[in-house]
Amino acid sequence: MKPLHVSGIKTFLSRFENFVDSQIRECSIVSPTIIKVRFSVQDSALEFNWIDMVLELSDVSDAKMLENSKLSYLDMSAGLSFISENNKFALCYGSYNSLQTAKDSSFYIICESIKYEELPFSS
Repeated sequence: MKPLHVSGIKTFLSRFENFVDSQIRECSIVSPTIIKVRFSVQDSALEFNWIDMVLELSDVSDAKMLENSKLSYLDMSAGLSFISENNKFALCYGSYNSLQTAKDSSFYIICESIKYEELPFSS
């Protein structure tokens, strides 16, 4: 897995078009402070072919997630927001601009570090 640094968030989101129209495939709680989220997303670096992306969020301090059986009902046309503030990250569904407002989202995870891994698309 590769770390996602604050300086690379804008490029990362641009490459995956803010995860607009992606699909959250699975959320798994690895430990009380580590959550993994698997997405299917289009990659502009690969001529918009679909890939799977796993995000590992570590040192999680707060989260609001959906059951895996309900993830496919989440309309991802709004994409995701990645917020960096006070040495913390927030990954949340929709368009938000602060850690506090991210908590208004129906799906968010607040953590201290994010790693990612690109995988082949699986249907």
